[in-house]
Amino acid sequence: MKAKLFTLVLMLLFVAGLNAQVKLLDNFNYTAGDTIGGQGWTSFSGGPTNPITVTAPGLTFPNYINSGIGNAARMRNSGEDYYKQFTGDSVGSGSLYVSFMLKVDSAKTGDYFIALLPPTSTTLYTSRFYVKDSSGLGFLLGISKGAASGGPIVYGTTIYSLNTTYMVVFKYKFNTSSTTDDEMSFYVFNTSVPASEPGTPTVGPVVGTVTDATSFGRIGLRQGSAASSPTLTIDGLQVATSWTSITNVTPISTVADNFNLSQNYPNPFNPSTTINFSIAKAGFVTLKVYDITGKEVKSLVNSNMTAGKYEVSANLSSLNSGVYFYTLSVSGDANFTETKKLMLVK
Repeated sequence: MKAKLFTLVLMLLFVAGLNAQVKLLDNFNYTAGDTIGGQGWTSFSGGPTNPITVTAPGLTFPNYINSGIGNAARMRNSGEDYYKQFTGDSVGSGSLYVSFMLKVDSAKTGDYFIALLPPTSTTLYTSRFYVKDSSGLGFLLGISKGAASGGPIVYGTTIYSLNTTYMVVFKYKFNTSSTTDDEMSFYVFNTSVPASEPGTPTVGPVVGTVTDATSFGRIGLRQGSAASSPTLTIDGLQVATSWTSITNVTPISTVADNFNLSQNYPNPFNPSTTINFSIAKAGFVTLKVYDITGKEVKSLVNSNMTAGKYEVSANLSSLNSGVYFYTLSVSGDANFTETKKLMLVK
């Protein structure tokens, strides 16, 4: 009895720790067609035309903890701008990770659509994230510390495809050597989110001559102008102080004696459940959920992984009540496949 109580306390402390890391979360789980104003977002400029609206369905991306939950937000290339306040205290040290799924419909000459803000400001956009057309072939992504005058705006060289869902994480790192040495970086993924932060970002670190922010307490969504700004869908927006809150895959151990897929728990569940698995050798791993007809309805893992034991948090709120099957497949030096049944009860 004491052992079970101790385990429960540890689990509660772990969950509380993860929640403390998340400063803002919005899966736009609102009625399609509504505006985001009144849903914790405050309109502060660019209105009243073209508000940011809720669109269905939401976006999905393997390994992202906020994939496939609720709907999404639709941003035009001109219109109202909004901010949302962080939960709890503002952040003025360490690093901030802003993660979201992104699908761009069209791009123009280049402008930023999302940025961090101090806790009481609607003007000091910092760590600005940009979309720019790439000669009609797709779009480029970029970042700057602040205004172009305090530059630079740094774009990556990868051309991304329109109407394709990508997973983006941009990072602000507070440094203390001077008042102008804070760093911005970003990562872009097209298949899955890694369980740990990659050693090299897609772009960065980027610095500028503008004075470092003292702290952040808001995130801003900006629709810009018709001449320069993109039209896009954004979903699963999260601001957190660690990478571990981004991915739904948590490494448990770097050692595994065999391949194994465990029964999910709890089961039945609503709407989230946990799935553990072990892989004895490195390989390409997929963990997918299927309905009773064999149709894939959710991709939980889709990436190269090293040997070890892992825990996956699966939120299936987008699915209807019923019986589903989940399949772990590993391909590489050794191949493994196993399927188990789970039950969602709403």
